[in-house]
Amino acid sequence: MRIAHVTDVHWQTAPRLADLRQPRRILGTANLYLRGRKSRFERAVQTRLVAHLESLKPDMLLVTGDLTAQALTPEFEIAKEALLPALSGCPSLVIPGNHDAYCHDAVKEKRFERHFKPWMHPYKSIARLDHGEVTVLGLDPNRPLLVRASGLIPEVQLSDLRDALQEPDLLNRCVVLALHYPIVDRRGDVYDGESHGLLNARALIEILAEADVKPAWVVHGHEHHGYQTNIHAKGTLIPSFDCGSSGTAFRPDLGRRAAMNVYNVEGRNLTSVERYLDQGAGFSLEEGGPYATGR
Repeated sequence: MRIAHVTDVHWQTAPRLADLRQPRRILGTANLYLRGRKSRFERAVQTRLVAHLESLKPDMLLVTGDLTAQALTPEFEIAKEALLPALSGCPSLVIPGNHDAYCHDAVKEKRFERHFKPWMHPYKSIARLDHGEVTVLGLDPNRPLLVRASGLIPEVQLSDLRDALQEPDLLNRCVVLALHYPIVDRRGDVYDGESHGLLNARALIEILAEADVKPAWVVHGHEHHGYQTNIHAKGTLIPSFDCGSSGTAFRPDLGRRAAMNVYNVEGRNLTSVERYLDQGAGFSLEEGGPYATGR
């Protein structure tokens, strides 16, 4: 089985005056248009990404959040329309990122759910997608904040994940855990910083350590520079992958290229990982193997 993974694509549109009633969006708009963050993402790259996904014909697709820049309704509409060919081509799980819950209006109106409900696969308070011998479990730690970008997994989700990882039907399956935030950083340190981290990452690690069924690997986004590391769960090393932002504008002079991963699975085992980088005209395999270029 081949499982494709994309994240942090950040389709973006200019906000309307009414959208700026949200204080966070005023700050975000200033960051995009005055400080130049808008130029870090490019529609042409996002179009190449979807074309690449269609050409790969994966058996499963995982999208780990930040489809939008400011959780605007037009951004969700563009993201859905762009991704639909890829989402329709195979079983897919789409989970939100912190930018998809950017402001209270987006959460109150359930904008993410309205646009991506067919691919959210709710299972109690978490997400679950079963296909072949693979089960993907998804978490949603995202919440609207004024300045910070930290995440917090609700207690009910932690409880439901703990229960899911004890279920006998998962004993003979390949389990993957998906969430937007990293659990550990590129050095393997717990990623729980107050401004940008997953505040209860240690509680999640404890659940993974005690689980009867441990994930074969974890996929996430949030950090736009991709990396691979391991989560230490009481003597068990759980590989963790961030493919890197899949919508980054092509700027090789600054070391910026969009990226996405493919995970190859045989039975219950992750056998290999492929990482594809945007080359300005399309995506191709990273030279030297996954993360070899350091980009």
